[in-house]
Order: sequence, then C-alpha cells, then structure tokens
Amino acid sequence: MSLVPLDCTPKCRSQQHADQVVAALTRGSEGQLRAFLTSHCHNAATLRDAFGRTALHLAASLGKKALLEWLLESKSADLTLKDKESGWTALHRSAFYGQIHCLISLLRHGGLLSTQDKEGLSVLDLTMKDRPTHVVFRNTDPTEVYTWGNNTNFSLGHGNQESRQHPELVDVFARTGVYIKQVVLCKFHSVFLSQKGRVFTCGHGQGGRLGHGDEQTYMVPRMVEGLMYHHCSQVAAAKDHTVVLTEEGYVYTFGLNTFHQLGLVPPPASSHVPKQVVCKLLKGRTVIGVAAGRFHTVLWTREAVYTMGLNGGQLGYLLDPNGEKCVTAPRQVSALHYKDVTIAMAAASDGATVVVTEKGDVYLLADYQCKKLASRQLNIKKVLVSGGSLDHRVDPQILSDGGGEKVIVLALDEAGRVFCWRSSGSSVRQCRWAYGRQVFMSDIALSKDSMMFVTQDGEGFSGVWAGEYKKYGEKKEVSVEVCGHSDAGTLYERIRLEKLPYVHRAVSITVDSKGRNFGVLQADPKTSMYEVPSISPSSFSQHFRSLLEEADEMDSIHDVTLQAGDRTFPAHKYILSTRSEFFQKMFMSEHCRIDEELDLEVRKSEDAVGCDLLNLEKIPPDMLEYALHFIYTDSCELLVHGARPRVSGVVIGQNQDSEQERLISSLQDLGLRGRSALEVYRSLPNATKGDGDKAKSKSSKPGKKSKGGKGDKAGANEGGANPVKTLQSVAKKLGLGSLSARLDGVKYENGTINVILKKSGYKHKFSQNKCSYLCDVTLKSEDGKEFPCHKSVLCARLEYFNSMLGNPWIEATSCSALEMPTSSEILQVILEYIYTDESPTIKECLNVEFVCNVLVVADQLLITRLKEMCEVVITENLTLKNAAELLEFATMYNANQLKLSCLQFIALNMAALLESKALDILSDDVLMELSAAYRRTIPAMQKRIITPYPGAPDLSMYVDEDLDSAFSPKPDTELDHSCREILLKKAKMKAKKKPRRRSDSSGGYTLSEVIQSPPAAVVSQGLVKSSKANSTESLQELLTSDSEGSYMGVGSPRDMQSPIFHDRAEDEKALSQRLKTPPSTPTSLRNGVPTLPNSAPQTIPKVLPCPARAPPVLDLRTIMDMEANSLQTVRATPKSPGSVSTSLKHSPVSTKLSQKQRKMLAMASKEPSVDSTASKPTPTITPSKSSGKAWATAVQSPPSSFSFRALLEEEENRLIRVGQTGTQKGQGALRSPVTATPAARRVTFKCAESSEPERPTGPWVLGAVGSPPLSSLVTFASIVEEEKQQEAALIRSREKPLALIQIEERAIQDLLLHYKARDNPDELIVVERSSRGPMAAPTWNKH
Repeated sequence: MSLVPLDCTPKCRSQQHADQVVAALTRGSEGQLRAFLTSHCHNAATLRDAFGRTALHLAASLGKKALLEWLLESKSADLTLKDKESGWTALHRSAFYGQIHCLISLLRHGGLLSTQDKEGLSVLDLTMKDRPTHVVFRNTDPTEVYTWGNNTNFSLGHGNQESRQHPELVDVFARTGVYIKQVVLCKFHSVFLSQKGRVFTCGHGQGGRLGHGDEQTYMVPRMVEGLMYHHCSQVAAAKDHTVVLTEEGYVYTFGLNTFHQLGLVPPPASSHVPKQVVCKLLKGRTVIGVAAGRFHTVLWTREAVYTMGLNGGQLGYLLDPNGEKCVTAPRQVSALHYKDVTIAMAAASDGATVVVTEKGDVYLLADYQCKKLASRQLNIKKVLVSGGSLDHRVDPQILSDGGGEKVIVLALDEAGRVFCWRSSGSSVRQCRWAYGRQVFMSDIALSKDSMMFVTQDGEGFSGVWAGEYKKYGEKKEVSVEVCGHSDAGTLYERIRLEKLPYVHRAVSITVDSKGRNFGVLQADPKTSMYEVPSISPSSFSQHFRSLLEEADEMDSIHDVTLQAGDRTFPAHKYILSTRSEFFQKMFMSEHCRIDEELDLEVRKSEDAVGCDLLNLEKIPPDMLEYALHFIYTDSCELLVHGARPRVSGVVIGQNQDSEQERLISSLQDLGLRGRSALEVYRSLPNATKGDGDKAKSKSSKPGKKSKGGKGDKAGANEGGANPVKTLQSVAKKLGLGSLSARLDGVKYENGTINVILKKSGYKHKFSQNKCSYLCDVTLKSEDGKEFPCHKSVLCARLEYFNSMLGNPWIEATSCSALEMPTSSEILQVILEYIYTDESPTIKECLNVEFVCNVLVVADQLLITRLKEMCEVVITENLTLKNAAELLEFATMYNANQLKLSCLQFIALNMAALLESKALDILSDDVLMELSAAYRRTIPAMQKRIITPYPGAPDLSMYVDEDLDSAFSPKPDTELDHSCREILLKKAKMKAKKKPRRRSDSSGGYTLSEVIQSPPAAVVSQGLVKSSKANSTESLQELLTSDSEGSYMGVGSPRDMQSPIFHDRAEDEKALSQRLKTPPSTPTSLRNGVPTLPNSAPQTIPKVLPCPARAPPVLDLRTIMDMEANSLQTVRATPKSPGSVSTSLKHSPVSTKLSQKQRKMLAMASKEPSVDSTASKPTPTITPSKSSGKAWATAVQSPPSSFSFRALLEEEENRLIRVGQTGTQKGQGALRSPVTATPAARRVTFKCAESSEPERPTGPWVLGAVGSPPLSSLVTFASIVEEEKQQEAALIRSREKPLALIQIEERAIQDLLLHYKARDNPDELIVVERSSRGPMAAPTWNKH
C-alpha cells in the first residue's frame, strides 16, 4: 500500500511523484485512480511531469470523464495549463484523442475552444484538421448562405433589419432546397445566384434595382421572374443597378440608369425588369464576364473589354470630344485591343477597373488611361479592386475634388497565395499573414479598408493591413518567380488575420464596398455524409398474400366466402370490390339496394360463421384461385415467366410413375420454403380427387393456395385447355381488366408460361375512401376525428390490428370506434401508409418534429418500413441546429439508421457543433457513443492510442472508491478532508474493504473462515493486505472488522432467512411481529453499563423467550475498562472445527486476541456438538454458528426472542466452562462492545439487534453438554455449517444516513485525541454504530 510518503507536503513538487501519477493514469479504473491520487501525493492534481503534463491532461486524453470532473471539482485542477511539448491544454488533448465527452465536460467547466497552442492552433483547428480526407469543399457542392453585418437596408435576407454579429444562415434557401453559387452585397440590395441559374434579390427596390417590376422593399430573397427562362451564370451589382450574364452570353441589366450604366439604347431613366443589352459591337460575340461599379458597367469577351456609364476616367478611354459625359452603349477599350491579347477577367470598383489577361498582365483603367501594373502574374484565379478617384469635373454635384480613395488591387492565384498592388507603392507584392500558422486561401473579398479570406480548409478570416516589411536573408530570385518584378523580391505586405467564428466549411466569401455587410457560402454540412438511411423493400403484396392464405372460414376477419366447384375460398369484400368491377357491382347492389346486371350467375347462401357464401358456378376452382391471387397480390403464377402451371388432363387413373415425375418436376414451383411436408403432400395428389379437395379447402391454412394449390387445378379444369385463355375469360367475367390485359402478353407453350410482352400495371395499392360502404371498423384519434377503415386491410398490414381484431377481444366485436392514442394528422399518415404502402405526406414534409412524431408511433405499432421512411426524411433535414437533438431522439427510439446518420453528421461537423455549443444537450451515454463513433469516423484516430506506461505504480491494492461509495456504508466523505490521519485511515481501510469485493457480500467472512486458515491463506484470499503499514492489525482487525453492513432494521438482512429456506414468508411475518413487540428490557440495562465480566455466573437451564430488547449503551469509561481487559492474551489457539484442518500460525500478532475473539473461538469449538439432526437445513432446527457478526449467526433460523440478560449469563457460563473469561455478550448481540489491540482500536457502538433463533432444545445447553475435544475431526455438520456461512455472506448491507456519518466522524476525532494517536500511522480508530430499537423490516435486494 503506497501511503503518502513522509517527505510529501502540500507544496510537493516531486518529479518522481509526477511521473508516477502520469504513469498510473494510463492504467487502472477511475475509482482506483481516484483512491490512488488521494493517498499518493498532496499535489497529485497539480504536479507536472517532464513534458509538462498533469493528471488532468491524461484524464482528458484517455477519456476518463468521471476522474476528470473529480479533478476539476474536488481538486480544483487548472484546465488552462499547457503542456511543454505542444502547448496543448486538456481541451486540445481531448479533441486530439477524440474524447468528445471529456471535451464537452471541460467546456462546461469553463474551458475555452479558442485557446491556441504553440503552432497557433485552437481546439477547433485541431478538429478541422482531423476531418477525413474525403471531406473537401468546392464551389460546386450544395451550399448554404450565411450573412452578417449591420443590415440597415434589409440586404442580408434575414427578414428584418437587425444587425448580426456572427454569420447566420439565410434560411429561405435552406428551407426551399436552393443552393447558391454567388452572392453580391451592395449598399441597398443583395443579389444571389443559384447553382441552377436562378437569380434572387432582396433589399430596397427604388429605381427597380431588384428587378421584380416594382419599387417595393423585399426583406427576404425573391426570385427575379423576368430571368426565369434563362440560365444565368454570373451576376454583378452596384449601389443602384444589377447586371446579369446568361450562359448563352447575353447580358441583362435593371435598376436606375442615371449614368447610362444599364447600356440600354435609348437610355431610360430606370428599368424595373431585366432588359437585354443589345448593340452592334456585341453582335456575334459571346460575353464571358460582367462587373459593375456605382457609375459604370464592364463586360468582356475573350478578345475585348467593353465599358459604359459615367466616364470619370475609369472607363479606360478619353472623354467624348462632344462633351458627352456618359457612354450609353457598351464601348470597347481600345488600349487593350491588340494582337494576341486574351482577356481572362476583370473587376470594377466605384472609381477604377482592373483587367487581367491570359498571359498574366494586369492593367488598371483609371484617369482616362490604361496602365499596366504587372506582367507574367500567371495562374491568377480572382482579381479585385477597390477605391479609385474619379474626375470630379464630370459631375461636380456627386463627385468632390480629391474625394476618391487610393486604389487597391488584390489578386489570388491557384496555389492559394495573395498578391496586392497599392497605389502608394509601385510594384505588386505578395501578402504574408500575421497569424500563428501558414494558411492558403481559396477565395478573397475586398472592401474599402478591410479584406476577407477563405482558406482551402474552409475557414474564414478577416484581414487588415499591418504594413510592409522586408524579408532579409531570402534569395531575391525566389520571389522574382513569384512576383515578376525584381524589386519585389524583398518587400511583402503584411496582413493581420482574425478568424471568423462559425465558419468551418466556407467555399466563397463576399463583402460590400464599404465593408459593412458580409456573406459567406458554406458547403452544406451533409455534403460528405455517406451513412444515409435506406428503406427496406415493400412487403405489401406478401401481406395480402398471407391474408388470403391465412383466411379461414371460421375466422372473424373474412366477410365473404366464394365457392367454385367443390372448393371454397374465404375472402374479403373490400379487396374484391376495389380490384374487380364484377364484385364491386355485386356488393354495391347488396349494400345500396341497386340492382345491377351481373355477367355471371351467382347463388348466395351463408357459410359457417354467417358470412355471405357466393357460389360461382361457371368458374373452374383453379382459375378462381388464380384470379383471387391476382386480386390480392397483383400477380399470379400465369404471369411469371417460365412457370409450369398444372394443366387439366391429369386422369384419375394416372400411373404411379407419372405421379412421381410430377412431384419432382414441380418441386421448384411448390414454394416449399417454410411449409410442412404434410401441407405439400396434401396440396399434391389430392388435387385429382374431389373429396380430398373438400377436406383441404376446409382446413385452408397458410401457404395452401399460393403455390401449394397448383396441384388442385388439375382435376377441375376442363379438357386440356390453355390455362392462359381460360383465366383470361374468367378475368373478363370478373371485371379484372388489368389481368386480362396483362395476359395478352403471355403465351402458353409446352406446359410453360412464356411472357412475351411484360406490361407493368399500376402500383398495387388500395384507397381508403373507395367503397366506404364496406368500412367495418372506425379508428378515432385523440382529438376526436374518426377514420372509417376496412378490417381486412388493417389486419393484413399490421400485426397490431391483426391481434386486436382477428381475435375474440372486445375490440373485435364492439361497435364503438377504436381509440388510437395519437393525433389525427399522424393517424392519417399511418392509414395512408397502410393502404398505399407509400407516404407522400412524410416525403414532402418539412416539419421535422412532425416526422419524428410519426416515427414514434410507427415504432410503437412496429411499422418498420414507415419508420425507415421517416428516418430518410429526417436525415435529409439534418441541420447543425437539430443534429444533437435528433441523435438523442434516435437513441431513445432505437432508430438505428437515423442514429448512424446523426453520429456521422456530427463527427464530420464537429468543429461547428462544438463552437455553437449544440452538443451540450446530449446525455452522458450518448456522448460516450458519440466519442466512439467520432474515433471510428476519423481515420487518424486509429493511431492515437496511449498504451499503459511501463513502471506505473501497482493499483491493485486500491479499491474502486467511487463505485463503492454508492453502496458502501462508509461513504467517501473523508476525501474532502486533506488531513493526514484521514488519508491514513482511508489507506488502512482498504484492507478491510477489499474482501467485500471478493465475495458478493459486504461482509461475508465469518470468524471460522478467518481462524481456520493460516495467515498466508487468508492473505491469498484477499482478506488481509499484508504490508508494513497494517500487518500488525491483520487478524484482530479482521475479526472485528466488518460491521459496516449492520446499520439496519432488525439486525440487517442477515437476520433473515438464508436462501435455502422455503418458509421465508412465515419468518418474515414472525420478524414483523417481533418488531411490533415493545422492548421489555430493564431500563437500567438500556441506559447504564452492561454487566461486567466479574458478575457471578448463573446457569440458565432453559431458554426464556422474551420480546426484542433495546440496545445497551456504553459510555466512554466502560469502554476504557473493557479495553484494559481486552489486552490479555490467550494461551491456546483453538481452531474452528467447521474448517479444513489447518492450524493457525502463532504469529506474535495473531496470538493477541481480545476477549471477544477468545469468546468466539470458544463458541466455534462448541458448534459441532449440536445434534447432527440439527445440522440439516430445515426451517425449524438449525445449528447455531457463532462468528464476529450476529447476522452471520442468526441467518439460517426462524426468528424468535430471548432476553438479553439470559443470553449474557448463558454465554458467560459457557466461556467459564471452557476455561476462558470473556466479555459478556449475547450471541444475539451484534459485537463485543469494545475490542482494542495495539494495532487497531475499534470502538463499536452496537445494539443487540438480532434475536437468537428459538430451538426445540436449547442449543446452548446442548452445546455445553457434550463438547468434543478441541481438535475434533471435520464433521458433516460443520461442512453444512460452512456452506451456510457462505450463503449468509451473499446478502448485502445498506447505506448509512449522513447524520450518522457525521456523528462517527466526531467520535473518531475525540478518540484520536484521547489515545494521542493523531500522528501515529499504526493507530487506527473506527467508530461504528447500528440502529437503536426496532426498525422497519429490511427489504430484500438479492445480488
């Protein structure tokens, strides 16, 4: 037992301790570790090993959540501490090892996800880096739009004017399943372009800039209907107008035309709907791009750039000599028009235009000229421009002198590097990031004074200029390749980045020109999911087929019986009516009293249960069977290619061989699966004989008619006719149009069916509203709505209704509606599914909560397929907001496919869900499952395993405290006291607690077990831990130990019967009576000191039955007196005869026995003397066996009562007879009042709680009469005895109330002072107390 080393103080900084703590954490259960950390070192929670790791770091890495919370709450461990290796906190480690349950716990205790390690990675960055390799984000993915900013003009599309601090989903697109590929934000409006080429706008509509044909304000994006029939590929917009490019290369503009920027001729003041830009210059040319500034519009084809609008220098050519300030129709920029220039892209701001050619030349159009900024800037992917100053003379009212800003050009290349050109400097420079780690960009956005970036990992950043810096020591040539200018080799622009919250899957980003509103496109969080629920194949036709096959003339579900020839077929009117016009007319005429002309003669009568019996005389029975089969299952054997139907022409006198052949040839068709041999036998040869048929159809049971019935057709069919033709004529008579149509494509050749033309009929389904006059059962929802239904369909489809309506329950016969515990909407969906096997309502439902409610009801009614349909729909509607809730839901209702989808969805979007705190609502069990699923989903996790460290301290001697504290009467309140004695006490008590785990009980070893085996054996059983600290207390401690269980009702459960007994009930009755009897003990005894050893021995020849007694109370003085007595040593060490005969080693310790132990030894030696009849395990006579526990003694016997005094005196007589003096204590009393040895002082406040069993002959007297010599042989009685003791040990004890624990704690402190034992590790005082007076009978809790 590793106790706190003596040199360990509350300021311990021992490296060795730290290493031991860290190593110990890699093995051992959480309970053992808690015990170890408590007793090992004062600073176990704060020590750091050579790598700077604390206990908290390891608990988080290993997923030991209970221990982690204990360290945080009880040991106030610091969760912000970083290790030395990577600068990781406990949060980083739990994220790295995939221990999500620990990560959530750390967050609940105040951990921060934004904490960065040495490489500048936050916890979220780690989870994003861990995403599986198949998770990549592209522009082509389904996307979601998130916008944020000041939103003063409704331009964010959220439906209100409130500003947003963080990216928020524009849910109108999410709800309608529209995926957006480009967003343009302007001052007064926003334009969204979907992946399918539709344009949506929202914001203020003055001047028609929204293109909806009016000037209204639209708060949420609305589709521009004027462009509905065009597939748009690009949009551009500025303050007052919008420009759209279609895939065919046409340009449409709308909005205000103040500066002729719409390019329409003649120029209107504005256009409220999209109008095409038409001009001679563009004829035959395909425009490949558009851009817009506040005053102008830019278009380009592969060969040339065209501009229009107010010419303040940004159009790239000189002012019109006629003084016309505005260019109305698109005009080509001639400066860019020369041989082999191919335009790649362009961009426009309010005051400048920038153009990039395929060769990498960058041109700036400003100040009426075209200026080349850079050349050979290859692989440019995107270019942006902001600022620029216009010539204020062109429109002095709007433009002021020197009012423009400096031009900034930002370019992104394919490799993810960013370059900038600022008018202050002369050359293009590469941007470097002032950020903790290297990032590569996939998209950029530029406003007046800020930038936005999206990285290739899907993160979002905002950036501000941090000034240029020179990078020394870098060879010039390296950068020349990058930038193209030799002088740019050393200069970089620094941009300080700041991470955007809630952006984890970004593919593109945008910002308005003033930097006030922002938008980001993020890949749909479901993009990379592959765990998608599937729906199992339909069993609709199987259900109706078994309905037909299982129909019986005696059942309560069928409502009509058809007879043809000598065979009868129980059937169902509703199903016949919906599928066959003939039956429909017939039943309709019955119910509605309409006389219809029927094509077929029918004789009506009643069958055995009073249903209609229809005799269809003209129809051959086997053809009727085929027809019924088709009616129920939409298929029959004659429609199956290659089937071999039985043909008539089998003569009765057929010889045996052909019979044999027939049997074998048709084995295939018989459908033997799941049918008994008898059924098959019956269905075969009987077919040829009429009487056999009768018997068969009467006993018509499952599997009879489908394929088994094929043999039946033979005898009844007329003269070798073609079965296909015969069936077709029957089908026409019965009004089965679809069957006769499908038989047209079927030929019968050489005994097999040949399907030439397969006609697919409609999907087989029923309609609830059809034939409503045949409804025979009504379902009623909770809200009182009634649904008339058809019993046959309900029973065929659901086992629930089949059991309810198909059996003689009250529901089957009652006329009132069946109440279903669900709402009418859900019941409607269930019925829709039952009748049609589909659920369009669910498939189109966007209300996830409703689908969940349907799933719950489908689960209760065991409709697996509908449940799967619900899972599919819910999975399609998984969002970051509802994923955690749905995971909890799926776990509760065992929706396993949905659960897998949720787990995978959460694992793939872990960073986003952690940041939004969505996982906080998950219960502990679900979090554990989530952690396991996360580790399975992330490939890298397989390699991140912490193996147990070699040289870790051995934890086997530590007991699982936290587990025990739930059951053990000694709760771990001591944990909170850091004082030394209590730690020591804790450590010592381990020795005592351990055995409780060995047997299933809390104190299942009795005196004889302990004494009978040598110390070595005892130790091996785990009863005593032999180590220096407590070797001195081993035996005595054990003899007096286990009273923990005894705080209980009348003497704890051990007073009750052992499991062997049969009349336990009576005993319990007796027990309860005993409880009711008032204590009749002399008060002197109750309050005063019990009789002391020197009282005169009195022999009591007969046991006096007496009611239960009150406990004796001991004062401290008595305890001391007794203690003095108890120090005497015993000369002889008898061994219990009830044990294997091994003699006890005379160790210096074990010979020091207290009086109580001597008394027990003495009694043990008497035991076998009880008559051997008494040893049989009968309820009435049981050998008494004594031990350190009263409950171990009284266990096997029916309860009864003794007077305490009588017992004491009897006891003393026995002890004196053996030649020993002992403390007087009734065997019924729970413990000797006090035992103390130098090693362990144990004070026991005990009540004499258990009553001694009553016996026909007083066992005491018996025991005294013929006592055998001490070293007797093992007797049968003692073996039986020992077994009973072990059984007694199987019953557990109960917890103590807090009040008692506090009293005990107080007693311990007082006694420690009294014995001056405060700092002596060899002294241990344990105070134990049990209930006073009668209590309620203990309940049984058998483990």
